[in-house]
Amino acid sequence: MNSTELIRVTSPKILLLSLQKFGGGAIDSLEMSNALMENKFFHYILISEGNELSDKFTDSDYRKVIKIKTFASNYLSFLVNTLLLFRWIRVIQVLRKIKPDIVNITHFHIWCIFVYLLRPIFKYKIFYGVHDNPFEPKEEPVFLMNFFEKIFVKKADLILTYSNFMKESIKKYVSNKTIEVLPLGIYSNLCPKFEKKINPNKESLDVLFFGRLENYKGIDTLIRAYEILKKEHLKIKLTIAGRGKIDKDLENKINELSIIFKNYWISNEELCQLIENCDVLVAPYKNATQSGIISVALAYGVPIIATNVGSFSEYIKDGVNGFLIDVDDHLTLAEKIKVLYQNRWLVMEMAQKAKEIGELYKWNSIMKKATELYKSYTQEGGYKAE
Repeated sequence: MNSTELIRVTSPKILLLSLQKFGGGAIDSLEMSNALMENKFFHYILISEGNELSDKFTDSDYRKVIKIKTFASNYLSFLVNTLLLFRWIRVIQVLRKIKPDIVNITHFHIWCIFVYLLRPIFKYKIFYGVHDNPFEPKEEPVFLMNFFEKIFVKKADLILTYSNFMKESIKKYVSNKTIEVLPLGIYSNLCPKFEKKINPNKESLDVLFFGRLENYKGIDTLIRAYEILKKEHLKIKLTIAGRGKIDKDLENKINELSIIFKNYWISNEELCQLIENCDVLVAPYKNATQSGIISVALAYGVPIIATNVGSFSEYIKDGVNGFLIDVDDHLTLAEKIKVLYQNRWLVMEMAQKAKEIGELYKWNSIMKKATELYKSYTQEGGYKAE
């Protein structure tokens, strides 16, 4: 028996389950799985065939990838594929074949309900990763999704949160549950072989917001701040990149201010280009838990200006690798952007500090803790809290 085969026999049998197809769900699951491989921890991972990073999930000595067809992002597709085509049966087949010790659900997906229903039969434990608190949704939730996610949280054997803020937020609703924090790691695999360089001699300052366009993300605050800077005739360029619906008056203001507006799904390739060209990232959220923008800033060394909400203060040290401002404070947002425009040496310093802080959030060390949790939960006698 070689060393790899020995690891498979002696390690708990883990199935990572992430059926999200785009954005943070796809990126996080790839980073987690890659980090488990770096730790030489064999595992299975079940993803959707529609995962935008599907080609980067490849089998190795420490990973077996399983792909299934899911459904498109609309109710009709969900109903057809769930109630008529029964594609979810493939999930059962995977569980029956693998017989995992632990199913680690990394992101919410409604088909995970079958994982919970089958737990008494296959006798595995469920780790459930919570990104946003379903008991305190940021926006008006979709009832069915919100209903099931609350069940998932309450029925999990172990709840994993991606920040201390989320742990404190959710534990009052599930006080009888064990909650562990696995910080949201940096997106080191988003732009492979990419090294961000800040040009201190560049005449303009390029400011970037990216992500799904939602009301809680403070696009209106950002535009009001940029309007102030525009009136001062400063050479500051703002790009807003991401898909979503925004108010028509807001869209008209974007056009009036000549803001670069990419209102469509941004591919990883295009996002990497945007990151390479930007000098500052902005996240003026009105409400949040964590954000992929923060992970990008720390991974590639980009200063970030964000509101002091959710877990942002766990990753952003005010005046060190960026600035923290109050919600809806467009005046201070404009002021902080102007500070960086006028002090390129500060941009360089903050960029370096962002990289240094990012070293603390590499997935390799984060998932090393996950492997310890896997082993602890499958040892005779069960989980032993430290």
